[in-house]
Amino acid sequence: MANLMSRLPRGWRAAQRLQARRRVRANAAARGMAPRLAALLAAFGVGALADRFIFDRTNARRRRHMARERGLAKLRRRSRQAVRRAKYTEGVAEGVAHRAAYAMPGVGTRKEPLDDVSLAHKVEGEAFRQAGVPKAHVSVNAERGVVYLRGRLDSEREIQELVRAAGAVDGVKRVENKLHTPHAAASEQGS
Repeated sequence: MANLMSRLPRGWRAAQRLQARRRVRANAAARGMAPRLAALLAAFGVGALADRFIFDRTNARRRRHMARERGLAKLRRRSRQAVRRAKYTEGVAEGVAHRAAYAMPGVGTRKEPLDDVSLAHKVEGEAFRQAGVPKAHVSVNAERGVVYLRGRLDSEREIQELVRAAGAVDGVKRVENKLHTPHAAASEQGS
């Protein structure tokens, strides 16, 4: 590049330098005018606002009140929007926390013990199905995790199956067997 510049005529290089100096001076002058112009426009704006909201005897008071009400209304709207956004964000965060808690198997799955009525229904649903015995003459009660089976079944094998199946249900601490067969009930009445 320096080699190329040395080949150009001297007058051309001087003209280039002169144009560069003029551009610098023009930029400096423009930079000096910009703050002055901005100050002039700001002063004009303040004057126009003062004329509109202070010096106008017929409408200035109304305009001031309207401007104040519009500003307050905008603040109220923004406040409500902020509350709405905060509630939405809270809900999203709750959902993420819930998904994170239940994403891994075994985490957050600790169940509270069933109440007595729910435990009795659970035993009726699972134990009778698993043992394959009819529910017709059997009642199931539960008290503090202890399941009481009362009633009549056709054979000792059915009784043993039902007791075993009831003991295998989650939440059952112990099974109290008060079941009997029709033959045992007849022999007790005959004695």
